[in-house]
Amino acid sequence: MNEHRFHRDHGNHSVTVNLRRGLHTEIELLVDGKEVGLQRVHGGGPWTVRDALPDDPPRPFSVRVGPEGPACVLEIDGAEWPMPVS
Repeated sequence: MNEHRFHRDHGNHSVTVNLRRGLHTEIELLVDGKEVGLQRVHGGGPWTVRDALPDDPPRPFSVRVGPEGPACVLEIDGAEWPMPVS
């Protein structure tokens, strides 16, 4: 199995993506160290996962995961932030 971990601190929160590629491809999304989503995806990507940061009010965000590299980008508040491999 091929695994990659991407991470970015954004404000008072951390966003982590674990990409596992093998027989199936899984994308695990963690916010502040807690799993908030797990998706099994098909095809070669890119894939998008959506959730919200637990602010008041919650702040929606999406993470775009691409197979090239692979690469990962956090999209929040109209801006894109690269998520480095950690």
